[in-house]
Order: sequence, then C-alpha cells, then structure tokens
Amino acid sequence: MRSSAFLLAVMTLLSLGAAKDEFQAADFGKQQLNSIGSEQARGAVKSRVAQGTLTFHWLNVAGVTEGQMQFASEGDKFVSVLKLPSVDYHGEQFVCDGKKTGVKQILPGRYSALGRFVFEHPEVLTEGLWGGTLSTAWALGHLDERHARLEDRGLKKVDGRDLHRVDYFPKKNSDLQIELYFEPETSRHVMTVYAYHAMARGGGGPTASAGQEERYYRLEERFADFKTVDGLTLPGRWTIQYSGDPSQTAVGSGTTPISQFDVSDPKISHNMTLDPRNFEVK
Repeated sequence: MRSSAFLLAVMTLLSLGAAKDEFQAADFGKQQLNSIGSEQARGAVKSRVAQGTLTFHWLNVAGVTEGQMQFASEGDKFVSVLKLPSVDYHGEQFVCDGKKTGVKQILPGRYSALGRFVFEHPEVLTEGLWGGTLSTAWALGHLDERHARLEDRGLKKVDGRDLHRVDYFPKKNSDLQIELYFEPETSRHVMTVYAYHAMARGGGGPTASAGQEERYYRLEERFADFKTVDGLTLPGRWTIQYSGDPSQTAVGSGTTPISQFDVSDPKISHNMTLDPRNFEVK
C-alpha cells in the first residue's frame, strides 16, 4: 500500500510538471502573438499579401540579381514566390494548402538546392514556419491545431546579440532541428534556423568513417526593420540564406554554394480577395 501511494504521488508530480510546461509554452505563444498586435487586430485579418523587390546572390561569388517577391496567405494556406529573371535559376515557388505542399522545379525532374531541401522537409511549409509572421499561417498562431511542442533554450548569443531561443518540435517526427529566435525585450520573432545533417559517401578526410562523411545543411530566415500595418507589427525585411548541398556549386565557383535572398520594405495589404487557385498544389 505504501509503495502504491508513493508511486501515485510521483505520477501526480510528473503530470503537474508536464501541465506547467505546457502552460508556459501556451503563455509564451500568446505573448509572442501580442507582440504582433492585439487579439482584435489579428482577428480582423483574414488574408495578407506582401510583395516587393528582392535581391539574390551567392555569398561566395560576385554579382547580384534583382527580382520580385510575392507572399499571399489566407488562414493556414499560402503561396510564396521568389522570382528571378535568370535562365539558369528563376527562383523559388512554394505553396501549401494547409496539408499538402508543392515546390516548383527549376527544370523537369530537378529542384534547386533550396527547393530540394524544402521538398524533402515539407514541415517547413506545413507547420507555418516559412515566412515567419509575414504569413497568416505563422506557426505560433496555430499551435493548438498542429499540436506542436515548444522547448525553451534560454538566451543565446547571435552575432553578439542576446536572443531568446525556443526549439520547435512538430507533432510528426522530423529530422530537422528547428530553432526559433525572439527579441527578449519585445518577443518579436527575428530568426528561424532549420539544421540537418546526414551521413553520405565521401572521399575520406578527418570526418570520414568507413567511406562516409557528415554533411551539414542549414536554412536560415531572418526578419528585421519591423513596421506597423493596420495595427500589426510585421517584418519590413526578410533574409533567406541556404547552405550545405555539396552536390551543387555556385555559378563560377568550385565551392559549396551559400545562396541568399534579401527582401526589403515589402508592400503589405490585408483582406484582399484571393483566388483559391493560388493555393492549389499541382
């Protein structure tokens, strides 16, 4: 009897601890959403369109290409277009209808390095992570429906700046490490990091073992220059950086590519009527 009572007490403490952790995650989510705007202001938005110019370049190669960005979202659906006037690389197009995803190929049967990464990890799209708070599908606004889990990692130094790191775990198992970063003083979301490493056949080296080597893949989104639109504080700058696919090389370079898109001061409009075909996954 005494051992049974002790076991019951331990189980009760564990359940209380889990409830406390869950409450803290939910509380943090609400705090972060309030950094965007009041519940009333957020609830008034049914759709959002962000559009503007962008620049693209390989960080290890000279030269910059200008293009256009459009991001349209409605509820948990969105389409993201990063368009470049280039024959070699015309940019990216991602779409999510809330469940299924689509990634446009650069040639029939071929994805870009970034496109392949997103295609192989659709949770970047289905979890509402892509585009951060620019999207109405933003992950922290849909935690209850998606049943994702948050883990607090405390303050971390990023480029000499203290940021609050919270790791994101989708309900379905993911081989991605997903890190969300927030300003401690405002709770604004300023960065998402998706990291993945895998063993691959290699040519030997200090990290190789039995003909294999570890390859690291990293996708990073940064958000800055926040501005107020219709009572909501949203990013005025979106920077996307991808690295880690050694099977491709940057144009004019023999090194592993590091590609970067920069979107500055996009025009943001709310509650526009959007054609449902925008969100069709083909």
